[in-house]
Amino acid sequence: MTQEHVDPQRCGVRVLELAATATALTIVAPFITTAGLSPILSALPQDALLDVYTRWRPDEVAAGASDPHILDLVNARGGTVSLHPTVHAKVYLANSSALVGSANVTGNGLGWSRPGAVEILVGASVSDPALTTLVSLLQATSSTATEADRDAVLAAADALPPARLQAAKQPTDHTDWLPSYRMPEVLWLVYTGQREQELTDFVQPELQALGVPDGIENEAAFNAYVGAILRQGFTGRIAQECSNLTTIKAAERLVELCTAREINVEDPGLLWEVLAAWIARFLPDFQRVPGGTRLIR
Repeated sequence: MTQEHVDPQRCGVRVLELAATATALTIVAPFITTAGLSPILSALPQDALLDVYTRWRPDEVAAGASDPHILDLVNARGGTVSLHPTVHAKVYLANSSALVGSANVTGNGLGWSRPGAVEILVGASVSDPALTTLVSLLQATSSTATEADRDAVLAAADALPPARLQAAKQPTDHTDWLPSYRMPEVLWLVYTGQREQELTDFVQPELQALGVPDGIENEAAFNAYVGAILRQGFTGRIAQECSNLTTIKAAERLVELCTAREINVEDPGLLWEVLAAWIARFLPDFQRVPGGTRLIR
């Protein structure tokens, strides 16, 4: 084994070796850039399957840590990008081999340009229960990224005031979080301290779950940020799978998705009403049919 093979500042060498013989490659990382991903795709055989799991939080995109333009690279290879707003694992899976560690899919993380960050990727079995559980969870609670999602996240990132976001919050670590407050228009008023403490205490968990950073200066930018997060993960999957259905069918599909996650739904109609209100308010490419809770896209 060469020293380069295990150089902590060139973890990408091991990833390229893994990709070069892959018939199917799965990449999981919170931060992926086009510069980080391109060398891997160059090494990957043209007929290999490709699945990518990542997150596109607008503040991280604005800072350059993540790049939604990876969607174009992956789509060109016939692959799929799936989004989960709290994913933090760094995993590379190919055939019967896996690499697990700290390296994100960035030039710095994989060491494409020296000196890279000091990282580690170690071999693991794809049958390890921790890995199989991780992949199963991501498959169940991630949304498939679309061009509309890419554009919405980029717009939300552009609307942020970068110098005012030092106090960005960590989102609540709920892989299957769903909103519960019925009037999403109140979120901005609570965020800006314009509502009474009793309501603030009730709504604050919603903001915490979304991980909205401090310092957003106007309601349009706030709505864009919230919408970008709702597009990802379990809420994004529900939006994709339950829109363009009748209200009854949407509620039935919602129950199916929740049951698969062992989430008890006492009132499917009410839960769908809440979700439809949030989706219609914060995701402008989804519209609520007047007089009901049916969503069309």
